[in-house]
Amino acid sequence: MPEKNVFAVPSFGVVVQIAFWALLFGFIISLSSLVLRWPDVLYRAVLTLCCHLINFYFFYSFLMPRYFEKGKYISSLAGCLLLLTLITPLRMHLESLFVIDISAFSLRIGANARAGFIIFSEVTIAAFASLLKLAVSSDKMKNRLKDMEKNQLETELRFLKAQMSPHFLFNSINNIYSLVLLKSDQAPNALMKLSILLRYLLYECDHKVSIAKEVEALKTFNDLFQLKFETPLKLNWDIRLMNSNRHIEPLFLVPLLENAMKHSGLGTDPDAEVHIAIISNEKTLKVKTGNSISTVAPLPDERGGIGLANIKKRLERIFPGAYRLEINQSANWFSLTLEMPLL
Repeated sequence: MPEKNVFAVPSFGVVVQIAFWALLFGFIISLSSLVLRWPDVLYRAVLTLCCHLINFYFFYSFLMPRYFEKGKYISSLAGCLLLLTLITPLRMHLESLFVIDISAFSLRIGANARAGFIIFSEVTIAAFASLLKLAVSSDKMKNRLKDMEKNQLETELRFLKAQMSPHFLFNSINNIYSLVLLKSDQAPNALMKLSILLRYLLYECDHKVSIAKEVEALKTFNDLFQLKFETPLKLNWDIRLMNSNRHIEPLFLVPLLENAMKHSGLGTDPDAEVHIAIISNEKTLKVKTGNSISTVAPLPDERGGIGLANIKKRLERIFPGAYRLEINQSANWFSLTLEMPLL
């Protein structure tokens, strides 16, 4: 069980509130000290701050989330007017409790001016509380959208795994079954390869994987595909890895190979051929595939698979603006070049 972070970083809203109340309390004390003597300065500061707290959190915790953010603007305005109607006389009464030192204050403030100042201060506090609540709500919404996008990526990856050639796996099982019936020495090895590929697809692709594991899955995929045919298929490999332990996002290379195999007519067209090059340096992985375009219709169990549109979508979501994908197609040849960052 993961340990809880006791010293979690305070949220944006909490930090702003702490700073706001500290600055406001200091401002009230400074202003009060101009016209009052101690300890009246402290008493007035505490009582005034309590009024501001009531005002602030009425808007921040009650009026904004329950009414304004739900579109109940008339109710919000009524609540605002009600609070000002109640808190202004309270502030006026609190101010009357303190005797101002006239000698320290050259201009005596009249009752109307004092009421105006109180209303202005309370409206300012209410406006700040409302704006802060909107900002915090916006920040939470952004974080929620990020979490939703992350969950969507994980869902798409699971869907990609589910889409990962079920017809091919079913056909591989049938081929292995035939080998078992014939008591072929290849049957145990073929079954082991299928087990390795299934384990990789189902259990090892929930997070980043090493290039070596993805390449191993590619070769296992090719070996199982070869089971259906007696003659070796024209599949040419070029693998040059600077560091095979570097990591990549899983399930990018296998669909590219499957796509090339499917559209080349490998196994059904005698002229079909596929080339795949996998080259890495310290920062990027470059994959090139090339395949002939078959004029022979694919077998029924070779239809489907992962489309390039799905690959593009994943690339854009995981590496926005940080990848390069080039596709070229002529009458009889298809080529693809993909460069993406290593993790």
